Amino acid sequence: MVDQPRDDYGALVGWTSTRSGDRLTLRLQSVRSPPPHTDEDVDSRLYMLDQNQAVQLANYLFEISGQSKPSRRGRGLLTRLFG
Repeated sequence: MVDQPRDDYGALVGWTSTRSGDRLTLRLQSVRSPPPHTDEDVDSRLYMLDQNQAVQLANYLFEISGQSKPSRRGRGLLTRLFG
């Protein structure tokens, strides 16, 4: 018997991330029912990403949302003051 792929779905209601060296752990939380939600309604999934995967995911989300990437921080004082 061949296992059929299982689609998982839900509305995203929260996320957190932690860094461990060059790895990122992304916790996504979702629900399948309308509010109000109980703790039992929230499904959490953990995803481990390397830095390259995190950058690719971020770029993809910016692209599909139509938003622009944030400007780069850490520039010199004069650039920050005068643009």
